[in-house]
Amino acid sequence: MLIVGALFASAPTLAQLAPGVRMPPEIGAAYGRLGKAMMARDAAGVRTVWAEDFVVNSPNNEVLRRDDVIAVMEQDFLDYRDFQKHITFVGEKPEVTIVMGYDTMIPLKGPGAGKQVTRPFTDVWTKRSVGWQLIARQATIAEAK
Repeated sequence: MLIVGALFASAPTLAQLAPGVRMPPEIGAAYGRLGKAMMARDAAGVRTVWAEDFVVNSPNNEVLRRDDVIAVMEQDFLDYRDFQKHITFVGEKPEVTIVMGYDTMIPLKGPGAGKQVTRPFTDVWTKRSVGWQLIARQATIAEAK
């Protein structure tokens, strides 16, 4: 299960926007809800942000569906220290928003445990009847120091 450092620990209070980048308030709020739900291992809260058809291409090149990731989260496998989200691009369209950047963190379990990891990501958000939901994520561990 190499997806340990794979997915989310989106603590929005630790997000940094690159100069000139603007985060849409609704998506910023959704990242906030997601971060709190992930840290609390609150599967119901995660499901409000991740669309039912959510998929992620994880760092170990596995495509996982929403329930696969939630199962890992509930097993207490996604645990980080010094997590920071660096957002370098936000592209808005009426129905889709793309957010790109990189996360830095120290995984406490699994591959890279105890080492700082840099993980570039691309998140794809779509507007649905319940609001903005994350439908796809690509995350790759670029380096561990």
